Amino acid sequence: MATKKTTTTSKRPRPTKSGELRRPPGLGKRGAKIWQELATEDPVRNSVVLEAARTADRLDELDSVIRGKGVLELMQFRSVVPKEDDLGDDRLTVEVKFQSVLGEARQQSLAFAQLLKSLGLDSKAAEVNTRPETELPENVTPFERVKQRR
Repeated sequence: MATKKTTTTSKRPRPTKSGELRRPPGLGKRGAKIWQELATEDPVRNSVVLEAARTADRLDELDSVIRGKGVLELMQFRSVVPKEDDLGDDRLTVEVKFQSVLGEARQQSLAFAQLLKSLGLDSKAAEVNTRPETELPENVTPFERVKQRR
């Protein structure tokens, strides 16, 4: 009985002719820069670098939405089968849920900082707020602060 030898291809990024690692597909501008600066020949480290790059891109996307410039699927609709009420009328219930973009951005910021820390990078590199916040009085609501950024 002959055994069939199969070869598997590694999912690891291969070096280009110039010697640098190929950028994984799907990275945005910021993620690509992080990959270019931090990727090495170590596949374990590169998996963390890739997650940091993807997280940075997500943060840029979330920041764009918060500033009113981007679009994410922020609402979920669900309709409930009509039920007859006490008077015999059919009533349709529609639920609308909004996702918390600010909460997600906060979580992604924490994840990004943790990924950079695991790579041994300074915590200052984890700062993700690239836009300086304008000076506003303390009694300004978070909504007004977001409006001010636009």
